[in-house]
This record gives sequence, structure tokens and C-alpha cells, in this order.
Amino acid sequence: MRALADQLDEARDVHRLSTDPMLGAVTADRFRASITRTMWVFLAIGLGFTTTGVHDFLAGDRPITDPLWWGAWLAEPALAGILVTLLRWEASMLSHGVTVDVKPVRYLKRLLLGATLVANVWAGLAPAHGEVSKGMVFFHLVIPLVVFLLAEVMPVIQQTCTRVREQALATVAAPTSGNTVRQTAASPVAMPAEFQALRPSTSATFAKLPASIRTTVTSITETAHGAGRPVTAADLTTRVNLPEAMLTTLVDELNASINHHPVIA
Repeated sequence: MRALADQLDEARDVHRLSTDPMLGAVTADRFRASITRTMWVFLAIGLGFTTTGVHDFLAGDRPITDPLWWGAWLAEPALAGILVTLLRWEASMLSHGVTVDVKPVRYLKRLLLGATLVANVWAGLAPAHGEVSKGMVFFHLVIPLVVFLLAEVMPVIQQTCTRVREQALATVAAPTSGNTVRQTAASPVAMPAEFQALRPSTSATFAKLPASIRTTVTSITETAHGAGRPVTAADLTTRVNLPEAMLTTLVDELNASINHHPVIA
């Protein structure tokens, strides 16, 4: 009986640890890092192949003694370097819950990848040396397209993995008073009368968020309240990804406070 009781206690401990929301958040982060590393490896391999196509397109039938023959090897690494830097920045922003959805970013990615696609297809259809190879034309078309789509998919992977982590963290119990936001002695800032009467429907939603998300939410709140209007769910969803149910309670809480200090009517 004693052995069975020990086994039962151990099983309960294992179950408690395996269902801990923090473990889910850590697992999501590790999975995101693993997937991202794998995608970077295959992206680098694909860009290595497209480099040869761009070189053939630029170098043409120039001899190896021509400086432009050597310079042609630098064109694709330069374009790929800009693309990789852009993707790393976008991935970092998404890992902090900030969505990057502006036209210049999309246009730059598409221009870089479009230039690689055109150069590779041209090199396959009109090779500088030898006859046209159907296989080379096919791969000079497919591989740049795969690289293009890979660059578009990577931010989606980052975003969805970050959302899973945030949902896991959102279920963690609110921290104790030692970790909560401390109120200052300063007098509350005056708010428009139309939403001074609001009171928080929950006091724990904001505290459940990761530190980086709290910083972003605070910035959004200060901007909205500084303009004399309440925060809306649309304001938050432009920069952070949160479950719909959490958005509703968070908006109520934010509009019932200024800088997360209770509003006094």
C-alpha cells in the first residue's frame, strides 16, 4: 500500500508539472526556435542555388579574368543579406508580439525575391554556355519561388508560435502583490467624463501578460487616453495578438485606469 501511495503521489506531481501553463509556454518557444533554425538552413541552401543563376545572368560569357565575372558573385549574396536581415528583424518583432504589416516591408521582400526569380529564369532560358536544359529551367524557376514563399511563411510561423506562447502565459495565475505594478503617490490624471465612471471588470488581465506585451499595451493606452478617448480592441490588435476573450476584459480594465492606476470619479 505504501508503494502504491508513493506511485500515486509521483503520478500527481508529474501530471501537475506536465499541465503547468508555463511548461506550455516554454515548449512553444523551443518549438518556434527549432522550426526557425530549420527554415533558416533550407533558406540558405536555396539562396546558395539561386546565387549561381544570378551569376550566370550577370556574368554571361565574360572570361574568368574579367573583374565583372568575379563581381557577379556578389550580387545575390548582397540581395540575400538584405533579405535575411529583414526577416530576422521581422521575426524579432513578432516574437515580442508586434505585428509588422506595412507596405514598404512587403514591397522590399518581393522586390528582392522577384529580382532573384527573374535572373534565375533568364539564366535557365538563355544560358551563357551550352544548350538549354529543361531540368535547369525548371529548378531555376521552382527554387526561387520556394525561397520567395519560404520568406512569406516564416513570419506566419513566428506569429502563430508566439500566439500559442501568449495563450499559455495568459492562463498562468496572476503574480503576487510583490510582482504587480506599484501605484505612485501622484494624483490621478484627469480623464474625459464619458468614461470616468468605468470600473475594472478584472484586475488580473494586464498582470498576466508577458513584460514585453505589457510595455506595448501601456504605450497604446497612453496614446489613446492622451487623445481623450478610450482604448478599443482594434487599437490593441494592430500591435499585439491576444485571445478575443482576453481582449474584451483587458479593454475594460485599461479604460477604467490611467497607466494602470484606478480612476477616481
